Amino acid sequence: MSKISKQHLVSFLQTAAGGNALREAGAIASREIISAAKYYMGVPDGKYFEAKDFDSSVVNAKKAYVTLNTIMGGETAEEDRFNEGKKQVPGLLTPLGVKKMINLFTLLYCFASGDDVTDHLLETVRACRQTEISEGHSTVEALSSTTKLSIDEIMELGYGNKNGLAICLYNFYEGAVVFDMERLGKEYLKPEEREVLLMMGNQLVATCLDYDSRFLGKDGKPALLYRVDVYPPYFGDCKDSQEELEKIVYDPDNIKTVQAFYTALNEEHKFPSIPACYHEWKDSFKKLVFMELSKFAN
Repeated sequence: MSKISKQHLVSFLQTAAGGNALREAGAIASREIISAAKYYMGVPDGKYFEAKDFDSSVVNAKKAYVTLNTIMGGETAEEDRFNEGKKQVPGLLTPLGVKKMINLFTLLYCFASGDDVTDHLLETVRACRQTEISEGHSTVEALSSTTKLSIDEIMELGYGNKNGLAICLYNFYEGAVVFDMERLGKEYLKPEEREVLLMMGNQLVATCLDYDSRFLGKDGKPALLYRVDVYPPYFGDCKDSQEELEKIVYDPDNIKTVQAFYTALNEEHKFPSIPACYHEWKDSFKKLVFMELSKFAN
């Protein structure tokens, strides 16, 4: 069967049969989004990363977000999480796992970008490391978990258990893209956390306020408070082609090397040496994610 052109497909979707196909596709996408969100939240339903393709350490991972956020994080993400004893999920790093991770970010963004944040969200808070926030303009790369809870509530729940603690107060502007977990309704299995994810690409403008001795980090030092204004995503222009990025990201030798590195992050007592290919691989992975998400703006 020959491939259907985009224009012919658009025409087909305007027919009754096309409408039925579109509804079925929408239902499938909704199920995928819910499973992807549950996996990121740490309550996997076994339908996103499936047992037929992955080890149980991946399928049932409660904190896969550690690895997902490390890959999308900044230059110190690996060492920060190593120093705090956060465990990685190396089993995610297979050719299929890498593809599923990129698709996971895309699915979450698809749901989030269809929601008008200014209709219902005024402010959220987040406890993070000071290395993850800086004054001035920045772009969200790793998914940032914020909450509608108060600062006192997140500290009581242990969210402030970080060295060099920063507490951010987020204010949202029209066009900002967030995943409000409460929008999942009964599918949201951690309603007490009232979680709101800042999607990749959002533009941030942070202002440092002051230290607050009422809130202490894991190291016993006062938290540094920031006000952060959140503006719509901007993905910029990527000079690399999708084919060039995929060649690096899906290279079996690169993936095998990165998986070994993430295994070492769990097993070594001293921070392991970073493989020669890692920075290029990680940078290409992030570019590929941004390239996918930028398609929602077209």
